[in-house]
Amino acid sequence: MKMKKKNDYLKFIDYEFEQDERFIKANSDTALLGMFLDPMINKSVLDIGTNTGALLLYAHKRGAKYLYGVDIHEEALITAKRNLERYSETFELYASRIQDLEMETVDVVISNPPFFEMNNVCKDPNFRDALFEEALPLEDLFKAYRKFMKDNGEGYLIYQADRLPEVYEMCKKYKLKIMKMQFIHDIHSKYALRVMIKMKIGKMSKIKILEPLIIDNGEYVGIGTEK
Repeated sequence: MKMKKKNDYLKFIDYEFEQDERFIKANSDTALLGMFLDPMINKSVLDIGTNTGALLLYAHKRGAKYLYGVDIHEEALITAKRNLERYSETFELYASRIQDLEMETVDVVISNPPFFEMNNVCKDPNFRDALFEEALPLEDLFKAYRKFMKDNGEGYLIYQADRLPEVYEMCKKYKLKIMKMQFIHDIHSKYALRVMIKMKIGKMSKIKILEPLIIDNGEYVGIGTEK
C-alpha cells in the first residue's frame, strides 16, 4: 500500500489538506472550479464524486455550512473525513453511487466528474472511475443535479470544453439554465480544455461568458490575456 502524502495545501485558499496516493490528486480543475463558486453563506452543498474532499473545502471557504459528499470509493472518504473535520463539524459522507443515493435536497450541487469517454487504457479502478465516464454517464449526472437541487438551488460543473454541446443539451433536457460560463485554456493548446458552468432550474436564456482562465501545464497563469 502506498503511503499517504500529508501537509499539502489547497491552492488559493491554503487549507491544510491530506491526499492519498491511491486516488486522483486535487489539480488545477479542482482549484479553478473551487474559485468559480459564488459565495454560499450558510448554504448546504453536495459534492458528487467528492474523492478526498477538496471541493467541499472550497465550498466551506465560500461560507457553506452543511457539507455533503458522495463517492463510490469508501477509502477515499476516509481521507475526506480527516480533511473536513479540521474545518467543519457539519458534514456527512456517503459511500455510494450517486444513482443510488437518497437524501434531502440541498442549496448547491457541485461536481468535478469523470468526463473522458471510456477506453481500455486505464486498469486501476480508482483512476478509471475518476477519469472515465463509465461509472457516471453525463445523463446520470444531470439527473442527480435535478434530483438533489432545491427549486431555487444552484449547480456548478467543470467538464471537457469540446463536449459543451452535450452539456448544453442535458441542461435543456433537465430544464436547467446556464447562468454563467468560463473556459479554461492551456497556453500550449489552440483550443479550450475545460468549461465551468453555473446552473439554476429554469428555461435557458442569456448566458454570462466570463473572461477565460489561462493555465500552463496545469499551473494557473492568469485571466484573459494576463501573463
